[in-house]
Amino acid sequence: MTTAVLQKTPVEAKWNLSRVQQETAGAFARQCYSTVTTLSKSNPEILKEFEAVVAAQRVAYFKTLGVKTPIDLVTVMGEFESNVFGSKIKIVGDDSKASLEYEACACLNAMEKQLGKVSEEHQKMMGQHFQTICTLMAKEFGFKAEFKFEEAPYVITFSK
Repeated sequence: MTTAVLQKTPVEAKWNLSRVQQETAGAFARQCYSTVTTLSKSNPEILKEFEAVVAAQRVAYFKTLGVKTPIDLVTVMGEFESNVFGSKIKIVGDDSKASLEYEACACLNAMEKQLGKVSEEHQKMMGQHFQTICTLMAKEFGFKAEFKFEEAPYVITFSK
């Protein structure tokens, strides 16, 4: 069976918020997975440069949102991931130390849903990539970053 559209037909946006978040998380996860996998195989130095560029872009964005303290940082990170990707996140802390706790990471879930079961090696590689970017971001803000990624809930803590 062949389908044809003989006249120009506008395509309307009909997805609800949940569908938009799922598709956005999936697209982001596929892009990150492909980029990190390819760069780590071809040239680890380019991967480091890529991570530095990503971190710098995130820092620049977060600075436009007024981030100055650890609680500011986890607030904007949590709001972004919850609103854009649909992650389930809790935050806690103050101006000197704050944590971001992932009850559900939408990008990780989307990666597994859309790419199939991700090997433990690739999970570690993607986790390390994320940790590197967060560590670089923390350093730019004058913070330290600590990670608890062994088992869920995954936690990132930023401190002065």
